[in-house]
Amino acid sequence: MRGWLVPDLFQHGVGPSWNGDSMSEKDELKDNPGEDEDWMSYANAGFGSTDYSLWDDSGEEAEMVVEPEWEDEDLQLDTGEEEIPAAPKPAGLKHLVRIGSCNHCLGRVGGKKRFGQSNYESGVEIRAQVVETDSTMAAARETNSLCPFCENLFDEAPLLAELIKEEIGERECSRLQLGARIPKDQTEAEDHLRKRFGAGGSAPLKSSLVEEVARHLNDLGDGQNLVIDKPEILALIDVLTLTVDLDIRSHYLYGRYRKLERGIPQTKWPCRACKGRGCEKCDNTGLQYKSSVQGLIGDPLLEMFGSDEHAFHGMGREDIDVRCMGRGRPFVIEMKKPVKRNIDPEAILQAINSSAKGRIEVSDIRTSNRSEVVRIKDTPAEKSYTIRYKIEAITESELDVLTQVMEIPANNQDRNRRRKNQYRRKKPEPEPEAEVDLSTLNKAELVELCIEKGLAKSGTKDTLIERISSFKEATLPLPETEYVMEIMTNLQGCTLAQRTPERVAHRRADKIRKRKVLETSNPSIQIDEDGKMIAEFSLRCESGTYVKETVHGDSGRTQPSIASLIKAKCTVEWLDVADIHAD
Repeated sequence: MRGWLVPDLFQHGVGPSWNGDSMSEKDELKDNPGEDEDWMSYANAGFGSTDYSLWDDSGEEAEMVVEPEWEDEDLQLDTGEEEIPAAPKPAGLKHLVRIGSCNHCLGRVGGKKRFGQSNYESGVEIRAQVVETDSTMAAARETNSLCPFCENLFDEAPLLAELIKEEIGERECSRLQLGARIPKDQTEAEDHLRKRFGAGGSAPLKSSLVEEVARHLNDLGDGQNLVIDKPEILALIDVLTLTVDLDIRSHYLYGRYRKLERGIPQTKWPCRACKGRGCEKCDNTGLQYKSSVQGLIGDPLLEMFGSDEHAFHGMGREDIDVRCMGRGRPFVIEMKKPVKRNIDPEAILQAINSSAKGRIEVSDIRTSNRSEVVRIKDTPAEKSYTIRYKIEAITESELDVLTQVMEIPANNQDRNRRRKNQYRRKKPEPEPEAEVDLSTLNKAELVELCIEKGLAKSGTKDTLIERISSFKEATLPLPETEYVMEIMTNLQGCTLAQRTPERVAHRRADKIRKRKVLETSNPSIQIDEDGKMIAEFSLRCESGTYVKETVHGDSGRTQPSIASLIKAKCTVEWLDVADIHAD
């Protein structure tokens, strides 16, 4: 043990004897285990094999070995691949053959493809050139049977084309788009190999596979036009499971409809009781109303197009009790996942109109697209209406409600609460005011009531009670016919301030909208059998105008209104959409 100095231990006889320990010495070691363990720890750490002394205080500094600095770009690992050039250099092409690249990948990453030549043809040519220079490369594909770039996916291209053809089946498709879903780790590995050993600008795996499948699909001769945008069907290839999923785009039809009967909603309403699940109240139809414009138009087309479902997109909407006349309201009907697309428009019109039986009437049917749906929804078209209403006397207090200062909505935070109250439970009816028993009041209180109602305050208590009991608030006189005609005519050019009506507050934001009445025409007034005054006129106004509220005032939420101007109660009897000024 050269260089190991332990003088204190051995001079005092406490160190172990190398010729054998006596029992007493062993006992001493047992009594002092710490010393032995410390010494042995140094021995086990390997200090005994050193060529220097731990207690050498010579003061000489240890010589520092300077490691050479290596540049990352110049670092050469001992693998041999770092010296291989990328294709299309001969050594690079030879390496591509050596690692077992298939002919398709040789053609797409080799950089030798000529105009009009497929990847496979280019790969066959490259392989022949490499084998010609080195015959040992002829068996490279047999040695490495799995292509490192595509993992032999191109061999499945004919199968994938057959799967796509089988999935499409009898569906009509003039515009087909192909796509592929490849695992991320596979695409990353392929990108790394292609950028290292392939030619610059070589095609990636996904686009090349889709191109090869498309070529085989064209060979099958189904007549589909392969496109890269706006397809009728998108065939998505899953290379992991070798399956094909079809994304069948909807077929759109544009037209105009006239609603000839009241009581028909525009779209299907789910039953409020069962939320569309079906119950006794809705006869298990799941619908609040059995008929709708959407159903009358779309249901006859389901069988014609082979669709399971349809969606309706209209240019605005009318209330359930409103007819739509004139040229009709523009709409787009969306047939989802259709089997057939090329159907004669005249056959479509005949099927709809014969099925509707005069309840609605459709015209101007033609093929449309999704872009027109956006246009239909966003076009603020002006509309013309014809409205008929009854005029009755009104009290002073009722008039005050119609002409009150409109409250500006502070926020719309209670919109969800209103919607919940509207659909999930019945709105609580306001409790009627409890009638005051006049006999329990003293004379002073009765006199005060008479003053409030503008009645005479003299007389006995019984007289006051009889006077108050028989009192009815006086109504204002009915307006003259000429004045009503003048108001309807002068409404032209008037700008209305309309707060969201209570009837739609559950689905519309509570705010004040300004709408303009552009034109009024054909005012008329007649007296019915009961002696009631009936007025009727036509008006043209901006999109989004609440026409019924323009007449009756909606308890002061629309100002000005005809009711507030003529100082009478106006009750709408019916409303018709005369025309929609669009297209």
